[in-house]
Amino acid sequence: MPTRPCAPDSVRRTASRLRFLLNQPALLHASLHESKRTCGKPSCRCARGQLHRSHIIRVMDGGKQISVHVPATWESRVREWIERDQEIRSLLLEISTVYLRRLRTRKE
Repeated sequence: MPTRPCAPDSVRRTASRLRFLLNQPALLHASLHESKRTCGKPSCRCARGQLHRSHIIRVMDGGKQISVHVPATWESRVREWIERDQEIRSLLLEISTVYLRRLRTRKE
């Protein structure tokens, strides 16, 4: 039976971090956006320039981009999920780059 080539140290460290992130409770492939708006009431603070803030995420669902409101109490949680997704994608790209380099140099 042929021996399996050993992964470089950098790939092992990256894969370890990747496994850790994948074992976390949630991730979300979306973008978080803040909007500021007025409500239209003449006596509201937004009429004096202090606009209402709200957050939405934009995400692809069934081939269509949709927007979903994020309650203020969920903002930090959703931000964490999105950051986790971004880090996972970055780590996968790192691993892919290492193996592409190995393929180009024909190095086991």
